[in-house]
Amino acid sequence: MKLLTTLFVVMMAVVVSCTDRKPASQFNFGTEPYDSAALHVALVPNRDCLPIYYAERTGIYDSLGLHLQIATYPSQMDCDTTLMGRIADGGWADGVRMAHHGGARMAGLKVMWTGSQRWELFTCGTLRLREVKSLAGRTVGIARNTAESELLRLVLQSAKVNADNVYYPQINNLNLRAQMLTGDQIDAAMLCWPYTSLAYSEGHKCIYAQRFASSKGCFVMKSKRMADASKRQQWQLFEKGRRMALDSIRIKGPKAYSIILQKDYGLPKAVADTIKY
Repeated sequence: MKLLTTLFVVMMAVVVSCTDRKPASQFNFGTEPYDSAALHVALVPNRDCLPIYYAERTGIYDSLGLHLQIATYPSQMDCDTTLMGRIADGGWADGVRMAHHGGARMAGLKVMWTGSQRWELFTCGTLRLREVKSLAGRTVGIARNTAESELLRLVLQSAKVNADNVYYPQINNLNLRAQMLTGDQIDAAMLCWPYTSLAYSEGHKCIYAQRFASSKGCFVMKSKRMADASKRQQWQLFEKGRRMALDSIRIKGPKAYSIILQKDYGLPKAVADTIKY
């Protein structure tokens, strides 16, 4: 009898737990309730993603009839987690990290276009570190297994600095990395737009600047999703809106996107108001 009672209680607990699960429509993607009919993209706050934010915030995508849902992540690592999940249709990726992860999930991502991102190496303004070779024995904030870490390795090699004599605290959040540089918590940091402008405004010194845009940063879509006609149509609208946003950004300048840099990128208004695209 006790056994039957115990089994009944367990079965009821399973039933209750199942009925308590939220349907997909009650989950959020980004800051909005998940809509299965929308196009879902995972973004990080960088130069190449700005036109996407702009097109969504200013109603360009709405005018084209595209419902876009954005999930923003402070680091590429967090963005990757969503890209490898089942909900996102696509998003921003790092080619070096894609190769590092490998596996079927990353193999299912199709590169749609490569970015225009450039990396710069800054040293703390309070230190007398004016050359790459001065980084021996110092700390450089990076995210490991990324385009930036690969570039840093080449920069150190070119300056004949033994990479094993440099310390690399992993700071995935770019905004936090810039703040830690200002707070004298690290000696140097790899940064990209718009956090390079923040670093300059804080008096930090750039000792290396990438001359050409990195081809490692890219926008990807899931191949299986792109096999669906409706998703391909959404992608076409997505790209049309992004190009319209690019034109608007270049014509209007910082005043058009300053609020986005403040809200989504975490920059102070004084810096956001002056950053050119």
